[in-house]
Amino acid sequence: MTRNLTPTTRLAALTLVLAVMALLAACSEKDIANNSNVPVPPIVIPTEDQLAVRVTGDIPTAVLSTFDDNSMGAAFVRRLSNTSGSLNPDTKMIIIKGEEILGRPMTEWLKAAKIYMRGGYIAIEKPHNAHLVEVMEQLSARFEQASHNILTEETRNGISITITPPANQQAPANAVNAEATRFMTRIANIKAKAGSSDDNENKPVAELVIFSRKGYYECAPYEETTVTAQTIENGTEQTTTETIKRKYSKYTSGLMADGAAQWLNTKSAEKASQSKRRADGSGAINELMSASEEHTYQGRLVALPWNSDDGHRYKENAYLQTIRVWGVHNMDTNKDYYYVQQKGVASIGGKQDGDARFDPNKTLYVGPYDEDEYLDAHYEYYDEDDDHTYIWRHYYGSYYRYGDFYLDLQGKGDIKLEDAIPTTDNNNTSTSIAVGETHSQTNTIGFSIGGIFGSSGSSFSLGGNYSHGWTNGTTYTMTTTTNVKEIKVAKNTEGNKVNWHYESTLDMNDASDSDEHGMQPDATTTDVNIDNQACWSVSNPEGAYTLNTYCDNHTGCYFRDDDHNEFTTGYGWYRKKSHELIIPNRAVQKWYMDVTFPELGQEGYIGVKDELTDAIMTQFPDVYKSSMELADQTDTAENTIKYVVEASEQLIQDSNALQTLKEYALDRGISQFTIKWYTTDGKHSTFDMTVKAK
Repeated sequence: MTRNLTPTTRLAALTLVLAVMALLAACSEKDIANNSNVPVPPIVIPTEDQLAVRVTGDIPTAVLSTFDDNSMGAAFVRRLSNTSGSLNPDTKMIIIKGEEILGRPMTEWLKAAKIYMRGGYIAIEKPHNAHLVEVMEQLSARFEQASHNILTEETRNGISITITPPANQQAPANAVNAEATRFMTRIANIKAKAGSSDDNENKPVAELVIFSRKGYYECAPYEETTVTAQTIENGTEQTTTETIKRKYSKYTSGLMADGAAQWLNTKSAEKASQSKRRADGSGAINELMSASEEHTYQGRLVALPWNSDDGHRYKENAYLQTIRVWGVHNMDTNKDYYYVQQKGVASIGGKQDGDARFDPNKTLYVGPYDEDEYLDAHYEYYDEDDDHTYIWRHYYGSYYRYGDFYLDLQGKGDIKLEDAIPTTDNNNTSTSIAVGETHSQTNTIGFSIGGIFGSSGSSFSLGGNYSHGWTNGTTYTMTTTTNVKEIKVAKNTEGNKVNWHYESTLDMNDASDSDEHGMQPDATTTDVNIDNQACWSVSNPEGAYTLNTYCDNHTGCYFRDDDHNEFTTGYGWYRKKSHELIIPNRAVQKWYMDVTFPELGQEGYIGVKDELTDAIMTQFPDVYKSSMELADQTDTAENTIKYVVEASEQLIQDSNALQTLKEYALDRGISQFTIKWYTTDGKHSTFDMTVKAK
């Protein structure tokens, strides 16, 4: 007997009473196969926060709001080890409710801008679009002042910086505020991702957003998730969509907060490893520099079977996707290059023991663990004639069925897809894409400003980011590891758009009529790692470019009812987004450096100046260059040179090296010296960093 229900009827009217949710932990696997329809009390999901991930880095945080215990904000705060109720000199992160953004004191906004400019974090819980716009406007208006204050008003270890504008200007010649531009772009991206419904302005666009100079994190709104379902019954596939609403608890909010905590831990680890890689300045661009933009998005996966409480099985923090973009400009050829990494992890959860086997927050794979096992599910629904119908089904478990992804670059000019990986199944692919001549004396690579100098340490290499004379990093390197054979992948291109399709190699729909069945491999029931990479070049670029991204992940479930109907049902996590990309630096500037000693007369400069200059060059080879070509957004902007000066100040803070330089100077009767950055075109300020030896 075949029942051809519409998906709408099936989804709207079904109640599914699963005995699998009522199994005793003491049952053996064979007992489950034979006695799965014996009713017992259901598994109880925890209500308390499990605190699985804590923030391990030193991030003193100002908690400026009081959060409900069940909220993600409270769960995030519980993961922090150093919190206070106010902004302090050592504060590295702020967290605040979106609804409390409006009306903050002006002095607080300047402090927040300084925290951000120093590489700290601004975290906002449940922001509406209006809240994010307020953050953007307030911080953007203060980034210039915050940057100036950090450089000029904070003397440490006898080091001070002064900025002297050109004679014909009253303020530093900074035509474009890079951080303000970046922040506005991010807010526009988040708003676009939130949708365009009429009532969207009155709804949170995210559960939590964390901004930093090196990227931002965003957790999907918890209250609603849209999923799609495909049903294959007797060879016919049908699709439906559904919006799911959930309730907050300490436990579920804690699962979401785990993702935010892990993101912060990853940022700290990346900062340390990139400092080491920059030491010789000879790697590929995407190894030497932080991405010009990074967006991490956390969401849930939904799978079958349904349970009697709310109709679905969830794993709240089951999908994490990160989009990274490196954007550079080649001055010699007038080309932009955009390298994109789309990295996703679908965590099904694996085969669990005991109560965890039926805990949807631990695993979505609830099925049997042997070929001759199945779980009985009592499926109850009303058909189109409103007749009450029951079916007993043999259930064979959820798994990662397939995923579709694409990356597409849009904008003006001649856009060309240079390369993309992975290309096909089971390849260990490694490829490099050249973006300039390594030793060309006329070639300058212009990088987007990405908060490169977020930490101190003498292993920094400024050359890895801004000047052809300081680095051999003129390629992108794309590498993927070998894909497991149980998950096949196929790539195809449509013009400049590249698509990937990942799929389990075991089609449960091909199972025989017997109770024995194929077993999904661990690769589809644990963590499925997706790593797509692509690079585009743009000849004669103009303005900003848009990256369109897509991912649609589907779990699968295999059933057989008492009439031997066979079909698979999958639920997907779907995201289609457009990212406006930061414009790379397309203007070249010629800067010079010099060391001056105000206590030396003309005669004293002979020998002593050379000795001290050589000492600085030897002690800080990453800092001192007599001349350099820097890239910036316009020929009058001063974004890049400020990063160079800031990084130089941080490097010279190394206590051992600083003491050595002071001793060099004092041995020659010099109580202070000044490192100067200047141009000869009359368009830019002069930057002086004075070091007092006494």
